[in-house]
Amino acid sequence: MTMTIRSLAGLTALALTFALPGRARAQETKVSGLFFGDYFAAVSHHDGDVQDANGFWARRVYLTFDRKIDSSWDVRLRFEAHSPGDFTSKSKMDPFLKDLWIRWKNGRHSIVMGVSPSPSWDVPEHVWGYRDLEKTPMDLFKMGSSRDFGIAFKGAFGEGGKVQYHMMLANGAGEKAETDQGKKYMGALIFHPVRSVTLHVYADHEDRKGSADRSSYELFGAVQGVRGRVGAMWARQDRNQPDAADLSIDVVYGFAVLNAARKVNLVVRVDRLLDPLPDAAGISYFKMDPSSKATFFVGGLDIELNRNVRLIPNVEFVTYDAAGIDTDVFLKTTVSVKF
Repeated sequence: MTMTIRSLAGLTALALTFALPGRARAQETKVSGLFFGDYFAAVSHHDGDVQDANGFWARRVYLTFDRKIDSSWDVRLRFEAHSPGDFTSKSKMDPFLKDLWIRWKNGRHSIVMGVSPSPSWDVPEHVWGYRDLEKTPMDLFKMGSSRDFGIAFKGAFGEGGKVQYHMMLANGAGEKAETDQGKKYMGALIFHPVRSVTLHVYADHEDRKGSADRSSYELFGAVQGVRGRVGAMWARQDRNQPDAADLSIDVVYGFAVLNAARKVNLVVRVDRLLDPLPDAAGISYFKMDPSSKATFFVGGLDIELNRNVRLIPNVEFVTYDAAGIDTDVFLKTTVSVKF
């Protein structure tokens, strides 16, 4: 039996054990899933090995088990799998644990222990609403992790919960195992002065090996209305580099989602990378040039085929400030399914 088969069998057994009703009622366990992927064609690219690449890939597959223990306690177990997205690997989509947490709730406040969503871009991603189309900028440009292993404190204050907080102490290794003595400290404040407005303020500091510490900051705001929503963000990451000059990476972006017709949304987004990004060549499913400032554009039509099935024909392209770097252009047809 291969390692992949053993891993899948073990995860399946764990999931089935989690889902069995036991003493609690069966209806208190919720099973859900998500899939999104594309047919893509790289019609232009600065990397000749990516130029003209095309095919199908699964960018995200979730299988989630939520279990309510009682009025104060609940747990989540989520598996994820996805295609490699680096244009060279042929590995299979091995599942791994994306979420594994237990939560205690008391009124508007809660404590979450385990592998859970970090405060980094949880709210901006929810307001953007198109993770199946593209990641939010801090995620896309590798300025943090969507999950981490640690303890989080979440809650709300004021009339109608207009002020919310999300604080977390974690390993700083994402879903991976801890390998050093440093920790990551994250905190976000979320304001809703009126129901249609969301303001998000975030900061973190990560102690890393070899004095390579990192600190990140984000300001995000959005307005939602009957016909759609608009939003904007600024983010910075300061990176200490023991063997080179310290580095700061700034990015700004704006997006608009317009209800163009019944069950059809027009989606437009522009990200501006104000500094070259050393990690750019490692961006999954895209692969940018690390030597130049750049402008990243996303545009598409979200067509609702069913309440849980959407088709999103879209285009993504990057233009570079430096001369001699070809524009990256991807034509994609994205399918997103919830179940």
